[in-house]
Order: sequence, then C-alpha cells, then structure tokens
Amino acid sequence: MDGELENHLLPVPSNSGRGDRLRIIQLSDQECVNGFSNHDDFRSKLSVRSEHTPKSPLKRGLLITIAVLIVIFTGAFTNTLHAQGFESSPNQENTPLSLPLLGETSQYPQLEEYLQIAIEQNPELQSLQFLFEAERERANEFGVMPDPELNINYDFNPMMSESRLGRFSVSAMQMFPWFGTLGSKKEAQQFSAEAQRSMIDSRQLEILRDIQITWFDIAEVEEQIRIADETFKLVGDLEQLVEIRYETASTGQADILRIQMEKQRIQNRIENLEDKLWPLRAKFNELLNRETGEEVISAEPQQQAELPYSAEEIAQLAKNQNPVFETLSLQESALQQQERTAELSGRPSFGIGLEVMGRDFGPMSMFPDSKESFIGMATIRLPIYRSRTKSQKQQISSRLQAVEMERVQAENRISSDLESTQETLRSSNRSIELLDNELIPRARQVLDILSEEYTSGNARFDELLQIQRELLDLEFERVEAVVNQNKAMARIERLVGGLRNEFRD
Repeated sequence: MDGELENHLLPVPSNSGRGDRLRIIQLSDQECVNGFSNHDDFRSKLSVRSEHTPKSPLKRGLLITIAVLIVIFTGAFTNTLHAQGFESSPNQENTPLSLPLLGETSQYPQLEEYLQIAIEQNPELQSLQFLFEAERERANEFGVMPDPELNINYDFNPMMSESRLGRFSVSAMQMFPWFGTLGSKKEAQQFSAEAQRSMIDSRQLEILRDIQITWFDIAEVEEQIRIADETFKLVGDLEQLVEIRYETASTGQADILRIQMEKQRIQNRIENLEDKLWPLRAKFNELLNRETGEEVISAEPQQQAELPYSAEEIAQLAKNQNPVFETLSLQESALQQQERTAELSGRPSFGIGLEVMGRDFGPMSMFPDSKESFIGMATIRLPIYRSRTKSQKQQISSRLQAVEMERVQAENRISSDLESTQETLRSSNRSIELLDNELIPRARQVLDILSEEYTSGNARFDELLQIQRELLDLEFERVEAVVNQNKAMARIERLVGGLRNEFRD
C-alpha cells in the first residue's frame, strides 16, 4: 500500500496537465520565464527566438539534461553524509579483528605455540572471521541513499514538430527517508557485526580450551607410558632376583611364573596406552588444521598453584569478561537501534526532483516561440498504515526480552560450570597432596622393606608383587590428578575470558 500511495503522489510527466503549465510559462511578452522574471539579462537570453535563426535544441537539451543529473546526484550524496548523519563510528571503522590471546609466559611453552598456531590456522575460526568481515561490510549498505529515479518520455506524434530531440521530456527524482533513519540502520548493523566478533572471541576460547585439554590428555598418557616403562625395568630386576633365589633353591618355580606374568601384564598396559595416543593426536592435529599423524610434542604435567581469587571473585571476573555477556549486550544494542529505526520508518519520507521538457514535447510544439520547460517536483510518502510499524516494534520488544532471558541463563550456566570446575580443582589438589605426602612415599617404603625381606626369605613373593602393583597405580593416579588440575584451570580460563597467567605464580 505504501508503494502504491507513493506512486500516486509522484508527479509523472504526461500530456494532460502540461497544457496548463505551458499557459503559465507562455505569459505575455515572456514576463516570467521559469521564475526569473526580475533578471533582465537572463530574460533577454530566453527571449522569443527568430523564425529565420532557430537555436539548436540538441546542444541546449544535452546541456540541460547533464546539469539536472549533476545537481540531483550531487545533492543525493551530500545529503547521504550530512542530512542523514551517516558517518561511521570511529570505534567501528577499520578496526582490526581483536581476538583474546593467552599470555606469553607459561609453564608449557610448546603448548602456547600450539595455541598460537590454532588461532592462525583453525578453519572454523577463519570461517567465523570471514563471516564477521562480511557482517561488518554490510553496514555500508545501510548508509546509502535510495537510488534516484530517472524518467524519459518521447512524444511520437506531436501536433507540430521542428526537431526530434525536442520531443523528449526528462525527469529525475530522489527520495529521502526521514532524518536519521539510514544512520540508525547502519548503527544497528554495526552492533550486529560487533556481536559476531564477540561470538568469535567466545568460540576461540572454547577451541583453545579443547586444545589444552587434548594436549594434557596426550601428556597424561605419555607420562603414564614413561612410568610403566620404568616399572617394567624394575620388574625385570626383580625377575633376576627371583631367578637367583630359584637357582639356590630358595624359592619355587611358581615365583618365576608369577614375575613373568607380571611383566606381560605391564607390557600389555603399555601397548594399550600407546594405542590410546593415536585418536588423541588425531583430534589435536584436527584442531590445528594439520595432518592427523603429525607428531605432537608434550611435556610432563606440572602441579598448579592455588587460585589467588575466591569463588565470588572468579564469578565476578566471569561476569565482567566472558565474551558471552559482551555478545548479549551488543545484540541488545543492535535491537535498540532497530527499534529506533522502526520508529523513524513510520515517519514521512519525501522526494525532490526536476523535470525538463523539450520545446516540441506534447502541446508545446503548437507554440513556435516556446523554449525548454523546467518543472520542480516534490513528493511525500505518508505512512498512514501503522500496523507494520507496530508489528516491528512488538517483535523487537520480544527479542529484547529473549536477550535478557539468555543473559540470565548464561549467568546460571557459567555459575554452575564454575562450581563444578572448582570442585574438580579442589578434589585434585587434595588427591595430589595425599599422594605426595602419604600414599606414594609409604608405598615405596613398603616396597623397599618387602624387597629386603624377600631377599632374606622373610616375605612372600605375592606380597612383593602386590605392593609393586599398588605403587604403579598410585603413580598413575597422581599423573591423572595433576592433569585434572590443569584441565580445571583451562576450563576456568575459558569461563573467565582467558586469564590463565593470573592464576599462576
């Protein structure tokens, strides 16, 4: 309906109505020529032409048409920048993509190198960055005025005609939305693009967390393989002791069989751990966009220091710095600008234009002394149907409420994840302390005592094997606890927005 109303209001050149304009233009003695009756010199240039020396309509028509188009287009672009206020925000334009990085210092320098490689080569992050650049570029679409309209009419059968070019009528019309409409649309798109950038930040933190967790899984398995290899050598030494005792008839053949069974069990455990490395390396290399079989350099997992923040302070850090909340705030700003745009779109828009009619166009050919006619045009679009504007505003209001609910849900989810992660961290710390201070030292002490007693014949071989197995399991458990501690730190880093170094000494 708005388009139809605009078409009715737009002055379209036609034969009817031009007779009236001609009668106004053709006043006696050329008293008024296009509104310049007070300028004698200008009027003299537009005086009645001589019948014997007709002026060339070709040059005149071309010059007039070019001048009209220059005026219309110049005015359109000038109003684009000034009347509508569409200057780009200095904080948005030409701003390089900012991605949160981990600190330079780390207990694991090789891991930091891998994280940097992932930031530069991960295909998902690259895809998201291209999408962000596309969204940012879209903002330029909303800062441009509507295309002007150019109409050309030709009178095929004039009543009287002296030239063909004089039969043309050319008109140009430029529509202008209400002041500030285009600027509001552009700002809304800029906020949407920034929300996309914040989503990239959030996704990058997730990918970096996955890389760290996978790397620690690899480090855990490789450390367990190292411990199992050392245990396998110790069992080999114990096998030599059993053989010596067997040769001296101090023990039976059953002890030899038992120690051989233990060696096979440890060897099988090592092979299982080595097989476990393949899928972990494939997953890790996938995140770095490398060949699945490429080597991954790991390091021995190191125990982490205690967090320097309380649970409440960590929760506040997450609320202030997690990109999820920045994304929601930017989405809310974009919706607010869209709401303003809907309000401005419900106001009138207007257009101005100019029409140039040739001297032989339509009834003007009946007057031999007629000149080219200049007619100013104006049109106004009246948005009298308000249902669309009301519907848009209601949609935006509902979306704003949805964003608020998403913020509440994000706060609840992050709070729950922090509680769970910190519980894992506390549990790992207790396990490491217990293993380092109590279980592992005592297990080694028992192993030494039983080894001496077995050598002197005062202990059974099955007791010696049992404590050897328990010590291996305890050392595996310690590696797992340290890795869980590092994984928990990586998860907390993700939740608080990448502040890993602040959690270290």
